[in-house]
Amino acid sequence: MFEGMHYFFLDESYPPAASGQKRIVIAAWAVEQHRWGNESVHGFDLFKPPVLKRVCSMLEAVNGAAIVTTAVLDGSLYRAGETDSTDDIPSMARSDTVWSMCVIFALATLILELLTRSREVGTVDIHFDPKNLRSVHKDAWQKTLRDFVVKEAKRFARERRLGQLRKLKIRRVEPVAKTSHRAGEKSDKFELGTWIADKLCSHAGEIAADKECSRILSIDMSDSVRRTTQQFDGKSFYQS
Repeated sequence: MFEGMHYFFLDESYPPAASGQKRIVIAAWAVEQHRWGNESVHGFDLFKPPVLKRVCSMLEAVNGAAIVTTAVLDGSLYRAGETDSTDDIPSMARSDTVWSMCVIFALATLILELLTRSREVGTVDIHFDPKNLRSVHKDAWQKTLRDFVVKEAKRFARERRLGQLRKLKIRRVEPVAKTSHRAGEKSDKFELGTWIADKLCSHAGEIAADKECSRILSIDMSDSVRRTTQQFDGKSFYQS
């Protein structure tokens, strides 16, 4: 009944970068839904240090997988005050453009990471830290996830004669606030899920340098994000 049903949790951060550059980190992790319940999630003592080590142990226990992606862009390309447009989005801030692309890349990569672990992936519910997007942008972004990402993931699996994505679909894409971990309060599984994604973001440097936790994959996606973003400035994806 629950086979292949996953929760995906994600969050982003913008750690310091070199002068004239912008750095964006997207962390996403996946767990089968029947393994992540409101009561069971509190058995890992995740709030106690060292947090990263406890998250790694939790991922092992629930057979989860995580990725932490980083993109560094020149400020001349990121241009936070710039406004972009597409056929279905009349106006969106360049910063939101970049965020959307980074999230799409991260989630698509997480699906492929589950494939490499021979995991059946069917229904996926995505929960993320709230993001203030215009409604038309939010709708187009979710449509890209449900249609394009799912179609391309299935094509990838089909070409390699892998069967784990035959039933893949993205059902819910919902914002959920991270837990504040205030004394006397107990977070639900969704709040704690985004809190874990937040901690993966804040430990991105350690994760990239430390290969001990095999459940967390660290990826530099700067080149892909740069090439995709520069198309809004009239440059080809293939132009260096």
